[in-house]
Amino acid sequence: MFGIIAVMSSHKKSQQSGFTVIELVFVGAVLAVAGVLAYIQMNNLGITSDDLQRKTAVNAMYYALEEVYYKENQSYPATLTTESIPSVDPALFTDPDGFILGKEVLSESELKKLLEDGDAEEGLQQRLASVSLGKGPNYHYDATNCDNKGQCKSYVLRADLQNEEQYVKKSRHN
Repeated sequence: MFGIIAVMSSHKKSQQSGFTVIELVFVGAVLAVAGVLAYIQMNNLGITSDDLQRKTAVNAMYYALEEVYYKENQSYPATLTTESIPSVDPALFTDPDGFILGKEVLSESELKKLLEDGDAEEGLQQRLASVSLGKGPNYHYDATNCDNKGQCKSYVLRADLQNEEQYVKKSRHN
């Protein structure tokens, strides 16, 4: 009887504990898939956040145009800038890619020259990165039926979104 116990205890001691290669590969594959899914989800959250920022900005500009500017002037401005609707936070005029509504869009070489000359304004580096990726402004203001004084009868305000179609607001008064 003691011989059987001795054989069994020596058999237990000779077995190694740990994980097999197959188990380790399986766990690694599960972790890799989870990592890819987490990355995709984080990217989607960023895109959704940028689209929400664009919609918020367009809505703020739209209501300022309709409820403040139009009521005071009985027309709309020919160009949309922070000066034409000062009630809107100036930060909302800058889209997530760094382009500012109402400012001239510069080429990649023009942006690089400004950086080299030290004449860079805030957000220029971000705009350069966006232009390098082939991106353009996200916000568009198109005034129509304008007279020589810069007073317009209507407009279309648009934002280019990544997950949805273009977000459009049109003037209430024509």
